Amino acid sequence: MVYIDASGNICAARPPSRNPIKRASVSARNSVLSFPRVAIALAAAAVLIAKSGLYEKYFGPLANGAIPAGKMAPEKHWAHMRKTTIFVRSMTESLVGKTKATTKEGKKSLAEVKSMQLLSGADFGGPDGHAAEEGAEFMSMEMIRVTRCSTTRSGVTAFYCGADVATDQDVAHGLNAKSWNFGTDSFREYLACRHAQGQRDGNHRRSVFRLGAGCKSDRAGMSHAWSIVAQSDGTYWWLQSYINKYSLSSWMKKADNTKQSGIAGQLTFDELLKKLDILDRLMSIKGWTSQANDDYLYLFNVDKEMEPAKRWNDSYRLSSFSWDEACEWPLPKGYLAKDQEQEAGQKDTLDDNESYAADECSDWSEEDYDFEDDFEEEWSEEDKLDFGSEEGDDGEVESFIEPDWDFLRGLHLGNTTADDDVFESE
Repeated sequence: MVYIDASGNICAARPPSRNPIKRASVSARNSVLSFPRVAIALAAAAVLIAKSGLYEKYFGPLANGAIPAGKMAPEKHWAHMRKTTIFVRSMTESLVGKTKATTKEGKKSLAEVKSMQLLSGADFGGPDGHAAEEGAEFMSMEMIRVTRCSTTRSGVTAFYCGADVATDQDVAHGLNAKSWNFGTDSFREYLACRHAQGQRDGNHRRSVFRLGAGCKSDRAGMSHAWSIVAQSDGTYWWLQSYINKYSLSSWMKKADNTKQSGIAGQLTFDELLKKLDILDRLMSIKGWTSQANDDYLYLFNVDKEMEPAKRWNDSYRLSSFSWDEACEWPLPKGYLAKDQEQEAGQKDTLDDNESYAADECSDWSEEDYDFEDDFEEEWSEEDKLDFGSEEGDDGEVESFIEPDWDFLRGLHLGNTTADDDVFESE
């Protein structure tokens, strides 16, 4: 077939349409057909960036050592954490797997913790608790916000202190991991000293505390992790979530007319001490009672409804309390006048090897929690046998080797697992 164009010439190819709409349609179609290779390349690059963590490393909220809390006015922190749906997920995404095991001891500890968690069949959020729930993200908004308590604690720490501090206790660090402090008495002592210091100077230390309460049984479902963030006005934010129960956002919305602030998570110094008193009472129970249930509800906002009563034993009681001052959170540049900044002692984070400022408050005692006494007096005879004692002819437990108490302190918190190195020959 031949065609005659607009000039009267005979040609073999069909001449382009003189209809402007048809010409535009053909042009657009040709442009789309020339684009696939570019589109595929861009999509592949996006997938690779996501898998490699490059986005979080260079553009995420914690990229390049950023501390998100230091980029906004303190009075906006509460609303930001409460209203941002993916707050915890965005803060913890880059923490998972951040710490690489570079020493033999670190690799061994990491492998042991992973094996222990795999055998238990429970999801602890990875070896360090940083990982948010997976596979159930779209079951409810609470799952999207994150309910795992350890992940929420990691997210709060990252927001206020940055990624390096949020991961300084990771199992992969091995012996170089930042250590915990033990016992409510030592925590009270430190809090009281800092509060008195703030009252005297007119500027309260902006501390971020990581806290944990644990029991001897991994299957009891009673252990908890949370954060306390001290404010410059001398008040404290008790920040928490609870696995499969509620998110940080939901907790922050909870009203409480027994609190001076009217909000469950915003406490005065005396209200915080009252919570610690109730925690002490909960850690001394001999069985699960209505009072124990009320105390647990008051502290952690979960009504167990007497569920542990039928299966209660001593291993279910909260028996250890650990705490750590992660950092002193920074203020935005220019937020205070220069003389106020100097007086407030603004700093980004605490030195990795020094948890406390060199002043009158740094003289707290690590011996307030005597792990050895706890082992000897409160652990069951079966527990003691498991940890290197033997049963004599008369049925009494006889200790024949001295445990490595420093190692057991880590074991008690779930930071390490028992092996042949736990005990030292006498």
